Amino acid sequence: MRIINVFFLSIWSISAFAQNEPKLGDLSDGSRATPVHLIQLIDEDSSVIRMDEQPLLPFSPGYTCGKCHDYEQIKQGWHFNATDTTARIGRPGIPWIYVDQQTLTQIPLSFRNWPGVYKPQQIGLTTLQFVQIFGRQMPGGGAGTDTLIREREDLFRWQVSGDLEINCLSCHDGEFAHNPAEYAAQTAKQNFRWAATASSGLAFVRGSAKSMPDNYDLYWGAAPDQPQDLPPQVLYDASRFNYKNEVFFDIVRDIPNSNCYFCHSTKILNSTRNERWQFGEDVHLAAGMKCVDCHRNGLDHRIIRGYEGQTYPPESEVSHDLTCEGCHLKKAEDAHSGISGHRSPRPVHRGIPLVHFDRLTCTACHSGEWPQGQSQRVKTAIIHGLGVKGVSKSDTIIPHIISPVFIEQENGKIAPHNLFWPSFWAVQKGDMILPLSSQIVRPLTKNIIINNDSTGTGNWLNLNDSLLIRVLDSLKTVVSLQDEPVYVSGGEIYRKNSVGKISSQKHPAANPYTWVFAHDVRPAAQSLGKRGCTDCHALNSSLYFGKVEVDTPFRPGTKHFKRMIDFQSETTLQAMIFSFSFLFRPWLKYLVISAVVMIMAVVLLYGFKGLSALVKFTAAEE
Repeated sequence: MRIINVFFLSIWSISAFAQNEPKLGDLSDGSRATPVHLIQLIDEDSSVIRMDEQPLLPFSPGYTCGKCHDYEQIKQGWHFNATDTTARIGRPGIPWIYVDQQTLTQIPLSFRNWPGVYKPQQIGLTTLQFVQIFGRQMPGGGAGTDTLIREREDLFRWQVSGDLEINCLSCHDGEFAHNPAEYAAQTAKQNFRWAATASSGLAFVRGSAKSMPDNYDLYWGAAPDQPQDLPPQVLYDASRFNYKNEVFFDIVRDIPNSNCYFCHSTKILNSTRNERWQFGEDVHLAAGMKCVDCHRNGLDHRIIRGYEGQTYPPESEVSHDLTCEGCHLKKAEDAHSGISGHRSPRPVHRGIPLVHFDRLTCTACHSGEWPQGQSQRVKTAIIHGLGVKGVSKSDTIIPHIISPVFIEQENGKIAPHNLFWPSFWAVQKGDMILPLSSQIVRPLTKNIIINNDSTGTGNWLNLNDSLLIRVLDSLKTVVSLQDEPVYVSGGEIYRKNSVGKISSQKHPAANPYTWVFAHDVRPAAQSLGKRGCTDCHALNSSLYFGKVEVDTPFRPGTKHFKRMIDFQSETTLQAMIFSFSFLFRPWLKYLVISAVVMIMAVVLLYGFKGLSALVKFTAAEE
């Protein structure tokens, strides 16, 4: 029966797709009310879930939500299209960072073709392994469903784990029982097809697909010779089903900020402020706005990211309104096109020369933590798994993300960035640096690099010259004779030279990976420049001369730093001369004012003399 259902559903889907017919929930009739979602749950076999059936399967978001919404359109969304080679990649964003403390590795991964990132396969991760590690904060789709990039050796494991389908509830579920941390726990156990059900609040899922053999059958259960392993099982809350086998979903159109925060939170690591109440919130959210007030999307879920020069959606006449400039610096002739629904204050920027708007983004002055003499470290949800059950709360755990760093973009504008320094073992072939997988490196390093992190801080293990040489010598025995093993870390590539010592060189592969951030936005009263020009133009200003940590486990006793100016087109000398001039600017102002007063006095003096001569001349004529 299930096979017949799948067959007819496939025929219907192909027919509907060919006719390009919109579904019930794809077109709005103009009502701003959210429809009541009292619907039947459908499993991946396209069968309605009924409490009297065995085995009970998890519901499929693709089939359940796909009854009324075009799943193929939704797959184009920014959250789901990472593996789509035809998708517009946009400016570089947050990568997935693979971390292995034992092998001293932190390396940026992405399926997008951003500069500086690596594909998971390049470091020996299969797609299934990638999803198991990072699925905790992936809303499904992409690598979780893309069969074209799956490796041959994982085909049987995918049959056991199932697809990690797009989980519409990750964003659109307004139910308080919805638990994204449970979703993360299920993906770690390879319970991909069960993850959405387990986190929905409708059911409890026990067991682990990870512990099942490759020949595990979803319908027949575990093999008799493995009684100690518990296969994944769904226990639905029967009280949630009505007599029609319908379930109510508290679906929300305006997504709550808390749903965004599970994947998009940032923690500032500050020893003097370690409680949440000691930090403010983005000024827009504090004023009552939602994330989706600016980050909007249509059915295709291509969310507007709101940065200047965004290429999508170019056809939308109002997309510019959802940028900083479009909202706050709208021209008078464009006032009628506002869509924000909020009274956006128009900043005067009194006394600020126009060159600042050519050289700086709005976020350079208004976003992130107030810059200090040395950039700080932060932890982010996507990179450090914030909010996940059992996540380490250590402030020293790798990867170390450094922020803010003021970097000049391709358009010539300086913007605040997050930064981290890749560290990994690799081989060099000519000018190419090819990372090695942990499967190759770990057996070698575990006998050489002693894990002295007994307190569980997750920080770097120590790597000195002798240990580095020993690891490189060991790697030489397992790589090709034509390849030279190297260690990439802290902006350098380290190798063993001809005299048996460690030498280093610069290489693009060792450059830090950076990405722009925009939040949290500070109010105008806390913006750079509020206290005067020397907020930026002083010999100790953070914008130019702030110290940026160079993070590396190699030679831990030596700390290295770069200056902000190293990430900009100006030279240190130019910045120093320009900033030095501001020491005399107050004097210059007084000099100009004095000169103006003297000139006015002279003009008045000679004016009175001329007037006196005119009076005398007039009297003589009379």
